[in-house]
Amino acid sequence: MTRPLLLDLTGAPQDMAALVMALQVPDMLAPLLVTTGGREARQAHRAAALARMVLEKAGRADIPVHAGSGQPLFAVGGAWTPARIATGEEAELPAMAMIRHAMAQPAGSVSICCTGALTNLALALIQEPRLAAHLHGVVILADAGRGEESGVDANIHADPEAAATVLASGVPVTVLPRACVARVTADGIWMEQVEALAGRGCAGGMVHDLLRGAGAQAVPMAPAVAIIALLCPRLFAGHMARLGVECRGELTRGTLVRVESGENNIAPNTFILNRVNVDACREVARDLLLHAAGVA
Repeated sequence: MTRPLLLDLTGAPQDMAALVMALQVPDMLAPLLVTTGGREARQAHRAAALARMVLEKAGRADIPVHAGSGQPLFAVGGAWTPARIATGEEAELPAMAMIRHAMAQPAGSVSICCTGALTNLALALIQEPRLAAHLHGVVILADAGRGEESGVDANIHADPEAAATVLASGVPVTVLPRACVARVTADGIWMEQVEALAGRGCAGGMVHDLLRGAGAQAVPMAPAVAIIALLCPRLFAGHMARLGVECRGELTRGTLVRVESGENNIAPNTFILNRVNVDACREVARDLLLHAAGVA
């Protein structure tokens, strides 16, 4: 079965690698839309420009790309007030695109992969609550900190209200802690294996060059692992939990916290991955990039 897929990305090289990988298995994943975010509008638009370049080189310029505003769901101004939800403003464009593409698909069929803050998805769920019924699930990157179920993460802290909205939506959420996939990296050996892509005009070659220029000896590949989690769930293991987000605490704002069921018997809202087959993930990522260059 081919799974319709929406990708909500940042401009990191790893995110562009994840985009290329998602394009290589049309019998399993059918990317419909790319939306982007960042800590400011400039980052969101840069990410969108990179995504368009990758899609053009991959021969998929037909996939639309929408840049977000780079602003959180709410803005501080003495009190918390909704930010940029009015019709026609830039922050709404990714949300409306998500709604349009997802609701054109059958109920429970669409997966969303979010590698940054959850602002775009939260706006979509707020503006169209019926969207949740069309989603099969959401994969998010959220470092769980010291424990597997709690801790401060940059993506959650960037927009806690958005994360709380998504977790409360009823949509199945898969949490991929960075600590779980820290060893899945584009290290020297891995980069040598995809050296054939260097200098090529294809999308795989572009991603190779982006990763090579990231400046680290071992570039974390968490966004790519999020795509692999959709393709090869048997490479992972985890457990169910109920997670919430601390939105008010001055020192703990943006913290993921585990909610105990207690007497209310609260149902879990997330599946937290805590084990991964590192070698197999590297092989899948390598093969998908090589396939993008026509090598594999």
